[in-house]
Amino acid sequence: MFSSLRNALFTLPVIAATLFAGPEIEFDKRSIDCGNAIEGKTDKIWATFAVENTGDSVLKLESVRPDCGCTVVKYDTLIQPGKSAKIEAEVNIEGYRSGPLSKFITVTSNALNEPVVRLTIDATVRPAIDVSENWLTLDKSNIDKPETVFFATQKTDLILNGIYFTASDNMVFLIKNNLVPTDSIRTNGYKVYKVELFSPQIDKSVYGEFVIRTNHPDKKIFSIPGTIKN
Repeated sequence: MFSSLRNALFTLPVIAATLFAGPEIEFDKRSIDCGNAIEGKTDKIWATFAVENTGDSVLKLESVRPDCGCTVVKYDTLIQPGKSAKIEAEVNIEGYRSGPLSKFITVTSNALNEPVVRLTIDATVRPAIDVSENWLTLDKSNIDKPETVFFATQKTDLILNGIYFTASDNMVFLIKNNLVPTDSIRTNGYKVYKVELFSPQIDKSVYGEFVIRTNHPDKKIFSIPGTIKN
């Protein structure tokens, strides 16, 4: 009797292990920092996640879904026990403005340990030309005393090829300007330039945008919204 009971107790864990055996999922990393991408120069970033089946039956990736249409993924649907595969992601960042960027991928599988896993792709979009102001205002006092704005860029020989103000009524004004390199270098290696802007003679206040043309290959033209006050 005792022998039968002992054998039964010994057999129960084996039966339980058999009943609950199945695929298990593990990743080498769940977050990848792709570093810096230059605005206007870098169009895409790539990230590769290694996924392993640490269980004892076939792991099926039922869906690998990005959080937006700008991300494309490639992956193997079935992963045998003890084997690894890759999830390759390509993120189109063309048109993204400077700043931190995070994209997510949701992996759904038949894994017993984690049927749903979220992966993260991080990057920082650095501007080709960083501008100290996001709105500019010129007025009569700026005719002789200029308004000052600062540009920062990795380009050490930045040149302005012209600044124009395009008003909402389609009038265009040439903006007299003066570009002055400074001795300031940011911690990210960007050289700082001081830009002096002089107001044109106008009869009425106008709203619109300042259009700046430069010799920067990655940012030949850009605009800053603003106003010129009479």
